[in-house]
Amino acid sequence: MTNEDQLQWEARWAGPAALAAFAGGVMLLAGTVLLLSIPEDRPRVESRPDFLLSVNDAPGSLIAAVALQAVAALCLIVAFYYLFHATIHRSPEIPRWFVYLVFLGPAMYAVAQLIGVTTQIDAAETFADQSYSFPDADPQDDPNLRECPAIRGDLGDACADELLRDKSSGAGVALGLAGSVATAFLFVMLPLRARRVGLMSPFMSILGVIAGVLFVLPLFPGVPVVLQAFWLSALGLLFLGRWPGGRGPAWESGRAEPWPTPARRVGAPAQKSEEPEAEPEPEPAGLPEGGAEPEKERLVSRKRKRKRR
Repeated sequence: MTNEDQLQWEARWAGPAALAAFAGGVMLLAGTVLLLSIPEDRPRVESRPDFLLSVNDAPGSLIAAVALQAVAALCLIVAFYYLFHATIHRSPEIPRWFVYLVFLGPAMYAVAQLIGVTTQIDAAETFADQSYSFPDADPQDDPNLRECPAIRGDLGDACADELLRDKSSGAGVALGLAGSVATAFLFVMLPLRARRVGLMSPFMSILGVIAGVLFVLPLFPGVPVVLQAFWLSALGLLFLGRWPGGRGPAWESGRAEPWPTPARRVGAPAQKSEEPEAEPEPEPAGLPEGGAEPEKERLVSRKRKRKRR
């Protein structure tokens, strides 16, 4: 693809890619907020049993929340592919197999989310009916598990945890882990590559790396989702050319060019058209006013006296 064809392709697909980035951020945030609002905070019931009881009462809320997160993951495919296509044109040494991760990572994560929701709904129904038991539970792991079913207290929390583990699908867990790691890898590597060719600012690149790390290591509840949604919204603005202060020149030239530094973006101060007038040199000390030297004054006076004679 020639440079002109690439720039035309980027101009044609900038809108859809930006829309996908915006939609991905909004749906990711909305799905997480809806998911966190499911538990009803029942008295003397731990968070995990409370979640299962709430899902059993209203499974539609869980389905809607997970569906939003799954669609958000699919939106990442469009946004990431646009950024990858623009980056690899300016840096052909990027491995071609990288594009498979762009499609497979978010897709595996979305499918794993849908598999997980069916498991959770099944576990929630079983937990609410208390139609389960763990007679073969290992006493060394938790000696109280043989006393299940239970809902309240620490025993109820242990019963809910063991039930979710018993109902989970090994294939679904493996698929979700692979999808999460691949998607996090995209959050990290694509911004770094885009920064090298001048398609992304250093701040935007570092923010993408942090969002990718927190995608698989959610150390602070709620913070990763807000950060990822913010980064995706900023990515949409970048695609549309609405970046504050303007985008880097690499977007317009189609070649790898450094992202302008703040000093270069502001530019050097304009020079004055007229040069300042040179200040008069100070007269040597000891000379009379008018700048004439004493010897010259004496010669002039002698010539005048001779003329008078």
